[in-house]
Amino acid sequence: MLLISFEFGEHVVGGLGRVINGVTGELRHRLEQLDVFLLQYSVLKLGRVGKLFRCDRAHPGRLVQTFLLGSAEEQCAELMAREGYDVVHLLCVNGSTGKLLTAMAQHAPTQPVVYSVHNLVKHEAGTRKNPAKFLAYERRILERASLVHVLNHTTHGFVTRAYPELSASKPLRIVGNGIQRESFARVDDAFRARLAKRLSPRTRTVICSSRWAHGKGLEHFVGAAERLLAAGHDLQFVLTGRKLLSWEKEWYSYVWQITRRARRLRARLLVLGWLNEAQRNALYQLADVCVMPSDLEYYPYSVLEPAAAGVPLICADLPCVTELLRDGEDCWLFRSGDAAALSASIERWARQPELGRTFAARAQAKVLARGDWSHIATEYLAMYREAGARVARSSEAA
Repeated sequence: MLLISFEFGEHVVGGLGRVINGVTGELRHRLEQLDVFLLQYSVLKLGRVGKLFRCDRAHPGRLVQTFLLGSAEEQCAELMAREGYDVVHLLCVNGSTGKLLTAMAQHAPTQPVVYSVHNLVKHEAGTRKNPAKFLAYERRILERASLVHVLNHTTHGFVTRAYPELSASKPLRIVGNGIQRESFARVDDAFRARLAKRLSPRTRTVICSSRWAHGKGLEHFVGAAERLLAAGHDLQFVLTGRKLLSWEKEWYSYVWQITRRARRLRARLLVLGWLNEAQRNALYQLADVCVMPSDLEYYPYSVLEPAAAGVPLICADLPCVTELLRDGEDCWLFRSGDAAALSASIERWARQPELGRTFAARAQAKVLARGDWSHIATEYLAMYREAGARVARSSEAA
């Protein structure tokens, strides 16, 4: 089994890294061979470098080879041909996808492939600014896949509407994202102490954790903060997440837009960068409520992680959220894209913080029950078996 990703192990910059670390953490105890091919951009090489990791019972990911010369995508396809993997699992569309698919056509044309839809370029048109070539890459990878993995019924609907002919020709299987419970145990106490000094202990804290990019709705979060503070509410806000390293076009203009607006709020809106797990946990301990303001999501860790930590949630009413949580039972929802509606939801929470804690306990129970990686890994294995069997039947028929 081979998984191909740009995140793995300590190289985590978003939700995809959470997924691949979670599933390999379980599968390494169940598969005889489990490899991860990590594609990373190298400034020195002005291209991508490949790193091959082997996951087994003794180690969650041992580096066994680094590919520095030539095309990393070509070397990955050659590796498939040499190793004869039962299944290859591709987890994203990025700048490497075109080269990788071309190399696979030459070196591993019959390789069974599972493709996971963690984002859908065609569906995102008008919201996220993906490079134009990503749309062609997405179609190619969907055509090449033996089986398509989607995260929930929401994503299933996105795929069938965007690619009706392709989704009718191959299986789509629903398997959700999971939570690593042990990742919430360690807290960076030094970071927590530094952060606590920057926050007022008598003022309630509203947080938002998100990548800074079009479609993430950070302008709604900042807009709600502006409204609430102008109305005299005694609140403080924390915005954290990755600002740089984005594949979308014009991400820098979005970062500048949010930065400029955030600065106007001065000490009332604290902006942090990317947090590791121990720092994230420290932030959750200091938070009173967490906001997920996106215009577009699939199965967001910006909901799963605070819910798993027991932090009350206020979320945009996206289908992927309402599929998991209920308004007025597990969280508060607001109309997506509407800063005024978000500020009204924060006001409702502020009037009934004890109700927020009740909602948080329910959301936590739901997310932890559904997000058990041991159960999810079993569903992954079923997908892999189905993909391999499908290719074998096609070969026999030919």
